[in-house]
Amino acid sequence: MTSWNGLLRKEWVLMKYSLVTFIVVFVVIAVSSFAPMAVGGIVDGIDLTQMFSMMLIFMATSFFLHSLHTDTKQLDVWLHSPFSIVKLLGVKAFTSILFVLGGFIIWSGIGVGAYFIGGFADGIPGLTPLLKMLVNTFFFISAGLLIWVIYKILEIRLGWLASIISLIPISFAAITWGILIAVWETLELPASTFIYIIVSIVLFAGGAVLLEKKVRY
Repeated sequence: MTSWNGLLRKEWVLMKYSLVTFIVVFVVIAVSSFAPMAVGGIVDGIDLTQMFSMMLIFMATSFFLHSLHTDTKQLDVWLHSPFSIVKLLGVKAFTSILFVLGGFIIWSGIGVGAYFIGGFADGIPGLTPLLKMLVNTFFFISAGLLIWVIYKILEIRLGWLASIISLIPISFAAITWGILIAVWETLELPASTFIYIIVSIVLFAGGAVLLEKKVRY
């Protein structure tokens, strides 16, 4: 537990300004989006939920990749760290998922405020959107990790061509995400959630193994 606390503190020191910036941007967008609802305007609750969900997912993924890119500039952290690659990456994923939870709380709070002011309850998210956001965030982080590592490996050998070739794993990730969305809409909640998590773990493990080999060997 002590090791996790140390890694979390390190992550906070490393990314606190970026995290605060992300939160401020999200709050500003959330308040401006809920403003019409608060004064009696017509707002589609489904569209609002989809917009905030995708915003939080992409922000959390960006936060993870930005943290990873910043950290890997200091190769001694990875080469001589007593922690496993799983812990080093896991704390970044955990922090990013906490960001989604924090954003969800802010979103819910603003939605409740808009309800008391304007009487519209459609802007208040439920637990199902939260669960969907969390599993999608984990998938995006895992796919983003694998794609980022593949790009870095190709960049060393191929230079600018790596950007073009990286479109291939990006396409595969997009196809996989489309399949997972179809699964989510077809199967019951426990089964679809389990499939999301399994696929994400496989992608995350693949990225972690490739990254460890790239850094250590």
